[in-house]
Amino acid sequence: MLSCAPVSVIIPVHNEEDGVARVVEQVRLALTTPARPASRVEILVVDDGSTDASAERARQAGARVIQHPGNLGYGAALKTGLRHASHEIIVITDGDGTYPAAQMDALVRELERCDMAVGARIGSDVNIPWTRRPAKRLLTWLAVYLAQKPIPDLNSGLRAFRKSDAMRFFNLYPSGFSFTTTITLAYLSNDLLVHYLPIDYHPRIGRSKLRPVRDTKNLFLTVVRSIIFFNPMRVCIPLALAMLAVALYVALFIRDSHGNILDGTISILSLGAIQIIILGFLADAIARLR
Repeated sequence: MLSCAPVSVIIPVHNEEDGVARVVEQVRLALTTPARPASRVEILVVDDGSTDASAERARQAGARVIQHPGNLGYGAALKTGLRHASHEIIVITDGDGTYPAAQMDALVRELERCDMAVGARIGSDVNIPWTRRPAKRLLTWLAVYLAQKPIPDLNSGLRAFRKSDAMRFFNLYPSGFSFTTTITLAYLSNDLLVHYLPIDYHPRIGRSKLRPVRDTKNLFLTVVRSIIFFNPMRVCIPLALAMLAVALYVALFIRDSHGNILDGTISILSLGAIQIIILGFLADAIARLR
């Protein structure tokens, strides 16, 4: 029964002195039950090069603290936490108070029915800035195209999973904010079962570390790389068909100044499409061997 299983909670922080102690206390309260005493709840705060008192506040609140020498990134902090976590059941959350710690025990218990339980930010009180929503929808659409499965929340930072499953894909995880996107796609693309539980998303404590343009670009590249890595045919086939469609259009409707068919252009497009299909099959064969 996972209701009494020991749990390691990983909280990456960077300059979160205003909220980290409160988050640590909320996590301990949420996961401490008669079946799971506080001694079986490991709260691991990974301080990612903070220049404030985040590490000290976390220690005072009773967390185990690991400090990076500099700001290595959100994903790097989570990877450090994974390496040092003592227990098989892992929960990750943020140190800014945005995610409801009260939902953690439900996520852990959901692991009896799935491989990863994600807190999907689709509850009744969700505070995601409207400026981030169009990019989020586009990225989710691309991810659904890869996984061919519904994804209510692609990059939620509140989720529970088993350490042994997550470590299978450890070398794929990026050091930046794309960690959660990558782990979602890795699980879904490898037929691991992911369940989503609705949660609220609160206004953060302190200043946001997100850089909208750069982080959205990195998330987009992460989704595209994941498609190519896990299911290359989903990129190669549409690209090859598009090139063949252009070749057909050129053959039917475009002529040079003398009224001749553009044989060279048609040949280049057609051969390029064939090469892409062949590369797709090769990449797909390699992907199946991983």
